[in-house]
Amino acid sequence: MIKNLALALLMVILAGEGDDLEQRNQDQLLLQPLQGFIGSWRGVGQPRRGSTVGSWKQLDEWQWKFAEGHASLHFSSMESKFFRNGQLRPTDKKGVFELVVHPQPEKSTPQRFRGTLDEAGRLVLVNPDAATGQPARITMRLLARGDRMTMLVEQRLGKSFYGRLAEIGCTRQGSGFGKGQAFPECIVSGGRGTIQVTFEGKNYYVCCSGCKDFFDEDPEQALAEYRQRLADKK
Repeated sequence: MIKNLALALLMVILAGEGDDLEQRNQDQLLLQPLQGFIGSWRGVGQPRRGSTVGSWKQLDEWQWKFAEGHASLHFSSMESKFFRNGQLRPTDKKGVFELVVHPQPEKSTPQRFRGTLDEAGRLVLVNPDAATGQPARITMRLLARGDRMTMLVEQRLGKSFYGRLAEIGCTRQGSGFGKGQAFPECIVSGGRGTIQVTFEGKNYYVCCSGCKDFFDEDPEQALAEYRQRLADKK
């Protein structure tokens, strides 16, 4: 009787782990079009294009986050005028993403943006509940083969009109922008590997601290999934 109960419990646990893996893989697949966001970025924000009046510098860090059977993209920002950190994840609706951000100042209420990738490859996210003067629409785009990122932040001026609050132009740190450098593949996400990790005397690469944490926690599992992805591509 006890053995049967233990076996049943083990089967439930294994089934749960399988469901978590399937959901995480699904999240990663849906977020692949945004994989280029991963990395460290040096940015300059400008309220007015072509003018340095009111401009500022900021440092942004994007990384994968794996928790509770899900995968998402997290970012943190230093010296940003708008957002301290946030989480980007797929929703239950196909092709729709949700960005939950913690704005400045520190104790402000989190804001939620939802949107999709347009035909030009821009991620356009809208917060329909934004108050007057707050960011209501964010448009993000990768340029120069992923070494440049722009973020246009706008406020709502009417029912369907928006006005510029600022635009942040960022350059990927360590990208060798304009030099055409090549990078190895991240074994966790399949993105641009920039951080070296080691297991059993062999070196591999991951793209961010989130993927490094995932690898360090269970390198055998991470490598098994990586080899399976390579096999599936053949």
